[in-house]
Amino acid sequence: MVAPDDAPVDRRRSDTDFAPSLLLYFDASVHYGADNATPTSAAVGFLVESGVTTHIERSLAVDAFVATAHLEYRALLEAVRAVTATGDRVASLHVHGDADAVIRAVDPDHPAEPGDRICRDRVDAIRAAVADIPVVTYRAVRRGENERAHDLARAGHR
Repeated sequence: MVAPDDAPVDRRRSDTDFAPSLLLYFDASVHYGADNATPTSAAVGFLVESGVTTHIERSLAVDAFVATAHLEYRALLEAVRAVTATGDRVASLHVHGDADAVIRAVDPDHPAEPGDRICRDRVDAIRAAVADIPVVTYRAVRRGENERAHDLARAGHR
């Protein structure tokens, strides 16, 4: 439909103008001391891409954590917050991670309730962060399919 010359033209984005589909990969990493039991540092990493273009790639050191599972949730939470912080509308977000329990817990189609309050709070925060994205899918992948996110997580150690 063409607007008459004197009619205002609506330049707002419509639902059909969303950004392309985004792929998100996340991971966490813990370094242990000589006893192989005492954690000495922790970090998370994630990347967001569409096709061959990487839009976001981050490594973050984490000062305090309780368990590796908490770090995996933290990695995903940091990643979805980074996506929403861009302010761009996203048509679909396809989340990939090698932490199967995290993927199951955040996927509303196959929810598995995490055992502690910190993880439950992070699941709620992740779901809230992606609530305005029309299509969000979750897929557990093997470590080899998550190598870039794993490398980013390892790079975040201080």
